[in-house]
Amino acid sequence: MKRYFIIAFLFLSSCVSSSKVSIVPRSELIELSKKEKIPYKTILVQWKNYKYSDYHKVNYLEKTPEDVLPAEVDEKDYKNFKKKVINIFRENGLYDEVNGTGTVKISLITYGRWDYSELFSTYLVDTGYVLLLPSSITVTYRMTVKAEQNGKEAKLQNESSVKTTFFFLLFPLYPFSTFSGSEKTVLNNMIYKTAVDLSKS
Repeated sequence: MKRYFIIAFLFLSSCVSSSKVSIVPRSELIELSKKEKIPYKTILVQWKNYKYSDYHKVNYLEKTPEDVLPAEVDEKDYKNFKKKVINIFRENGLYDEVNGTGTVKISLITYGRWDYSELFSTYLVDTGYVLLLPSSITVTYRMTVKAEQNGKEAKLQNESSVKTTFFFLLFPLYPFSTFSGSEKTVLNNMIYKTAVDLSKS
């Protein structure tokens, strides 16, 4: 039992995550805060995920893309994401539930987003050499936005990813570069990019 605990500890701690995202220039954020805007009245948010335990099987030819269906993320993650959207839009003058007009619909789909329980039943089983050779998982984030205000419509889309590499020698880097930290960076940047792009439409 003690041996399994040590293996689990090493697996959980020997990883590092990095995000691939187009950072919104600081100059555009400053311009966004100063620009006069008409706020939206309603913001609708959805977040669905293709679970890693299902999505990775497409690569192994165990399932076809048509067999894999997305599911709503858990309530806590959804609420945190929606709260980020509301706060960023409100702080930048793009949301006012009383005096605003129009609607923004934000749909986020993630591909292969995982949790540690899934990794133990799938990834660790398929990748038993992870403590000897590095191996990585990439989660893709695709955000689609539809906005309608005063007869005008806007459609936007942007994409980012988080790559997590597992390897014993990465132990000293954990927990300075965690998956949750990289995901937070990705989501914040995607929301800011959406806000900037909508202010220009």
